[in-house]
Amino acid sequence: MKLAGMQYLHDTLKPTIEEICQSHKSCEIDPVRLKEHESLESNMENLRQYVDRIFNVITKSGVSCPTVMCDIFFSLREAAAKRFQDDLDVRYTAVSSFIFLRFFAPAILSPNLFQLTPHHTDPQTSRTLTLVSKTIQTLGSLSKSKSASFKESYMAAFYEFFNEQKYADAVKNFLDLISSSGRRDPKSVQQPILLKEGFMIKRAQGRKRFGMKNFKKRWFRLTNHEFTYQKNKGDPPLCSIPIENILAVETLEEESFKMKNMFQVIQPERALYIQANNCVEAKAWIDVLTKVSQRNQKRLTVYHPSAYLNGHWLCCRASSDTATGCTPCTGGLPANIQLDIDGDRETERISSLFSLYMSRLEKMQEACGSRSVYAGPEQEEYSTFIIDDPQETYKTLRQVIAGVGALEQEHAQYKRDKFKKTKYGSQEHPIGDKTPLLHACAHRDPSSPSPPRFPAGSTPLETRASRATSGSSLRSPPIPCEACRTPSPGRP
Repeated sequence: MKLAGMQYLHDTLKPTIEEICQSHKSCEIDPVRLKEHESLESNMENLRQYVDRIFNVITKSGVSCPTVMCDIFFSLREAAAKRFQDDLDVRYTAVSSFIFLRFFAPAILSPNLFQLTPHHTDPQTSRTLTLVSKTIQTLGSLSKSKSASFKESYMAAFYEFFNEQKYADAVKNFLDLISSSGRRDPKSVQQPILLKEGFMIKRAQGRKRFGMKNFKKRWFRLTNHEFTYQKNKGDPPLCSIPIENILAVETLEEESFKMKNMFQVIQPERALYIQANNCVEAKAWIDVLTKVSQRNQKRLTVYHPSAYLNGHWLCCRASSDTATGCTPCTGGLPANIQLDIDGDRETERISSLFSLYMSRLEKMQEACGSRSVYAGPEQEEYSTFIIDDPQETYKTLRQVIAGVGALEQEHAQYKRDKFKKTKYGSQEHPIGDKTPLLHACAHRDPSSPSPPRFPAGSTPLETRASRATSGSSLRSPPIPCEACRTPSPGRP
């Protein structure tokens, strides 16, 4: 989620986090920590305002959630609902435990780890962010007894500000939206969710055979079910476009009608040309329409960037109004996934995690082997595992364990080879540093001879000189290895 949702996280939280860091308002609500000149009521109000702002920007950001995350949330929601059919709220709690507990709450608590701030926050700001994170996490959990979820009595008292149904409804609408885009049927969420509305100017679609195709101001309304427009807000819709009929949403070149800030909603039979009030509003409409229709099966891959006028397309001059588009669509591209990571560091981290939890993997493999040949009651030591397909899981674990073992052997061989090539006194093995010796002893092959050792208090040149003078060709007696203190055969 951190990779796929980094930009989404920045767009949602960064402005408010920056304001909290810059304003330095006191938000301490623990009476024990309260300073003499501070007011508990004033601090509670400051904290409530921050929580309200962050809660609102989160619950209104559903249309900006990356598609790859929405697809995962959809699969998670379906799996949880299938397994726990008696729990009607599990489709919400399964998703909220990821998006709130493991995504938004950690980012609020430690903004520097998510590049929301350039450095660690000061103690007072860190305390404020901790209180905000706790409250947001509890709001998103949708637990029935929320006040009881706080260990501190002052947090339970503060949470009474948010003990209203509107907060739970906002969370559910947000979770519905981010976990439903993976569905092929956008109407699977029974209650329509309003995504955006406002006045814009549209060109007549030409549904009537006769009459001028003029421009009129209309009130547009977008939900997760349909895109409609009417004369004024609250009037019956004059036209309704189901979300599944939106094949693409793209900008329209200015030369088409000599008008700026225009875009087109392409349908199977015709395109609806719309002019927004300004470029920012046009981009916002294009983004939200693209987002809500991105999973349609019949989305176009090419389109006409100009209008069809006077019997031909202005862009490619094709005469047929059903001619295939001449420009690749932009809305069908994957969601923003920032891969600005250190590959070597992440690979090393994954390898260390495998090594750290190898005993658990082996125990799970043993459990899979037991379940694949024994269908009786689960043994006590295996009761903590839920294994849907023991045989396939066993094969996967066997490959993982074998791969990790082979990798560790190659790593040990690399260390041995590197030690053999490293010269004593070099930058890698400075004089007096016993670390390379310790590594060599730890990874030494028992059948291989030990590295040469020299008597304490003498240098290699002195030893060679004394042997040359005496003319002795006998091997020196075993000398203890200084690194591991074990006897090793001497060498002339």
